[in-house]
Amino acid sequence: MSEDIRRSLAKEEPMITLRVAALQIALVRIPPGEFMMGSPPNEEGHGRNEEPQRRVRISQGFYLGKYQITLAEYDEVMGNTPRDGAEHLLPVSQITYENAIEFCARLSTAAKLKISLPTEAQWEYACRAGTETRYYSGDTEADLARVGWYSKNSEGKTHQVGGKQPNAWGLYDMHGNVWEFCADFIEDYATMPDIDPIGAITPRHGAMRGGGWMHDAEECRSATRLISDDMFGGAGLRIALKISEQSLN
Repeated sequence: MSEDIRRSLAKEEPMITLRVAALQIALVRIPPGEFMMGSPPNEEGHGRNEEPQRRVRISQGFYLGKYQITLAEYDEVMGNTPRDGAEHLLPVSQITYENAIEFCARLSTAAKLKISLPTEAQWEYACRAGTETRYYSGDTEADLARVGWYSKNSEGKTHQVGGKQPNAWGLYDMHGNVWEFCADFIEDYATMPDIDPIGAITPRHGAMRGGGWMHDAEECRSATRLISDDMFGGAGLRIALKISEQSLN
């Protein structure tokens, strides 16, 4: 861990930048707080795995990637041959959950930090940023179009990260563009803890959140959740860093 990062984490600065080789990955501090996880039955697009809606407390602040991990970042960390041209700024997609876990492990080693995928609760809390609407931008499809790439505005492809409006905490592309893996999958909201819930963690499967460029509006809501399935076609990722898990001495 660099001395700059050590100082920034100790001060819990609003944003930090991981500098590893040629990479510079921005992370935004997400403060502790409470939120309503899931969606009410009358929300358009509501799914049964989003109920019952529960008030959940995130007890500790953490950092979350400002953007989805790009192809350039993924290739650099994984030792792949870099892609050509403007593809570098596209979000990585179509990777498996195992690939996402391996990326976090390799980046952790390179950065000398404990980097992971966010939990489902962390992801939804960060996405909502204090809102209780279908999207962090509001309830309508026009609200989604301002902040995310989905089936009706994506022109059938992914787009460079950061091209839409961020949420109140400065996170981009939480809705649409590519699905994002989470570290866990909460099987039943009725029985999950009220504080820092963590669901099942397996070697091959985690939740996928946020929707993607090929999906309709209801699948890009803050509460939408799927379990990863390699046959589905994979997803992308956004990295998380929990301050309490780092050695700052």
